[in-house]
Amino acid sequence: MMRRFGKGLAAALAALCAPLSLHAQSCALCYQTASASSPQFIQALRYGIVALLIPSVFIGATFSVLAYRRRGESSEADGLQPPVGDSIDITR
Repeated sequence: MMRRFGKGLAAALAALCAPLSLHAQSCALCYQTASASSPQFIQALRYGIVALLIPSVFIGATFSVLAYRRRGESSEADGLQPPVGDSIDITR
C-alpha cells in the first residue's frame, strides 16, 4: 500500500514540476484571442476554467472512492471461488 502511495506521490510531484509550456498547450487562435482581451476577460476565463474543473474532479474522485470500497463485493456476494487443482483443462 505504501509503495503504491509513493508512486502516486512521485507522479503528482513530477506533474507539478513540469514546465508551464506543457500545461498551456492550445491552438494559436485561442491564444491570440485571449492575449488580446481585457484583464477582466482573462480573469473571467480563469474562473471559468476552475468552475469547469471542480465538478469533474469531484465526480472522478467519487467514482474512485466507490470503486475502491466495492472492489471485492461482487465475487464475495456470488460465492464464486477461483478454480483449485487440475479440474480445468486449458489445453483445448
